Amino acid sequence: MFKKLCCILCCIAILCLTATAVFAAGWYWYDDEPQNGTLSFDFNTDQISVTGGSVDMRMIAYYDAENKTLRFCEGWESCGLSFQELFDEKAADRLLAYAETNGLAAHEIKIGSDGRAKVTELPIGVYLVSQSTPFDGCLPLVPALISVPLMGDNGSWIFDVQAKPKLEPLVIETTVPHTTEPTPPELPPTGQTNWPVPLMLLSGCFLILLGICLRRDKRHETNV
Repeated sequence: MFKKLCCILCCIAILCLTATAVFAAGWYWYDDEPQNGTLSFDFNTDQISVTGGSVDMRMIAYYDAENKTLRFCEGWESCGLSFQELFDEKAADRLLAYAETNGLAAHEIKIGSDGRAKVTELPIGVYLVSQSTPFDGCLPLVPALISVPLMGDNGSWIFDVQAKPKLEPLVIETTVPHTTEPTPPELPPTGQTNWPVPLMLLSGCFLILLGICLRRDKRHETNV
């Protein structure tokens, strides 16, 4: 039983060392290749044309050429993520929240009127790109992690990285205007006036008094 347990632990250790070696080897290239890169942005899509604005860029990790490995930049050592976790879907959001909480400075990249921007002579490493100013008619840009250089499909390194962040058009909900019930039109006057009312009241009172008087006279004649 003890031997089986030792074998299992040895296998796990070998797998961990292999994964670390593969990740470190993924950032190795020959010394005759460039040590700086270029990052080009294109924010235009079939539905959106960006005509200005800016994005923030922060370098979170650099390539240690002496040790052939990747290391976190100063201020990012306590971000709570490992290099393997940088490939997680929410890694960029977590790193942006960490940067804003700890006041880590960013380099602002201005976007031209053609919706493009380019940064040259970038040190080899990993960069966090986030929204700096809003784009007209677009939803906020989703934070993203970009590697310079980038591994190509054929296994070669691409030092001139072309980035095309995904933008979504801003959909403005239209509300149906509130309609009020129409006010019924006023009836036109029919020509009726109120002057006969007092006259009819006086006439009624006169007739009542006349009836009382006639009744008294009739009683008086009967008594005689």
